[in-house]
Amino acid sequence: MTDRDLLHALRSSRVRPSEAYARLFDAYGEELYEMCFGMLGDADVAQTVLRDTFIVTRAHVDRLPNERRFREWLFAVAEAECERHLRVVEADRLTEVADVGTSRPPCLRVRVLSGVTGPDLSGYRAHIAQRADSFDRRGFPVPPSARCHERPTTHLIPGFVVAACVLLVVVLAVYLITQQAPEDTTSWVADPSVNSDNGDS
Repeated sequence: MTDRDLLHALRSSRVRPSEAYARLFDAYGEELYEMCFGMLGDADVAQTVLRDTFIVTRAHVDRLPNERRFREWLFAVAEAECERHLRVVEADRLTEVADVGTSRPPCLRVRVLSGVTGPDLSGYRAHIAQRADSFDRRGFPVPPSARCHERPTTHLIPGFVVAACVLLVVVLAVYLITQQAPEDTTSWVADPSVNSDNGDS
C-alpha cells in the first residue's frame, strides 16, 4: 500500500477507523515501534507512544500539506510523542533494557489497534488529539520542548505592553511640562512694564 492510499484511508469518512488504523499499522507499525523503543528503552511506554502516535496521526492528518512527506511527518509525530513520554521513563529502567535490544510485546498489533478504536476510550483519544494540537507552518508537529520555551515569552508580552504604555505616558507628561516652563519664563523676562517699574523706583 502506498502512502497516498494510507492518507486516503485516514482522511476518508467512508473508511472505518479500525480499517484505517489497521492499514497504518501494517505499513509502519513495527518500524515506528522500533524507533519508539530505541528512544525510550521501555517496551510498555513504547507501545503507549505508538498508540498515541496513531491517534494523533488520524486526528491531524489534514495538516500535512504535501502527501509525499507523509512518512517524514509520521515519524516526526512519533518523535514528538516519545519526547512527551521521556519524563515518565525512569533512568534505571532505561539502563535495565539498554542491552536487550528491541523487545516486541506479544500481540502488539492487537493491543495498539484496540487502544485506538475501543469505544470506551473515546475520551482518551480526544485528550491525546487535543494535547498534540501544535504544528508549525509546514504542518509538522512542534516538539513539547520547543513549546515549553515559547510559553514564558508569551506570558511576558502583556507585562511589556503595560510597561510601554506607562513609559509613554511619563514621557508625554515630561514633554508637556518642559514645553510650558520656557514660555512662562520668557514672558516674565520680556515684560516691559516690569522693567519700567523697576527703573522708576
